[in-house]
Amino acid sequence: MKDGTHAHPLLNPALCGVYRTPAHVEAVRHAVTSDALWVEVDASRVRSKSDLLDAFAAVLGFPCGFGRNWDALADALQDLSWRPAKAYVLRVREAAGAARALGLEWATLIEILSQTALYWKSKETPFVAFIDDAAELPPWI
Repeated sequence: MKDGTHAHPLLNPALCGVYRTPAHVEAVRHAVTSDALWVEVDASRVRSKSDLLDAFAAVLGFPCGFGRNWDALADALQDLSWRPAKAYVLRVREAAGAARALGLEWATLIEILSQTALYWKSKETPFVAFIDDAAELPPWI
């Protein structure tokens, strides 16, 4: 954000990215101000790409024309004009089962989230994705 203010001192464009969920995630959530959008995707019942896309669409309230494919997910995450905020935090809860079920398609989701973080960073808007049960991702702070 060009005015130098952020929804949380730790949420700034330099930290845009995809991270494993930190142990102190609830403290982070409580510290994030109301001008940030914090959403949680419940992946506990996700067993297919379709399930995953539906979960994202439901929690983020994607517009009616959402195409339910990877390109549409990327486009929607890089728009969010219907959910304006000074910062975005997306948490994918209970992701282990979904990651196993989706196999290589799970890697596509991580890539889309990474590209989305880069997009928002270029707009000087914080975007952080926390993924539960993702030891392969870097730690946040």
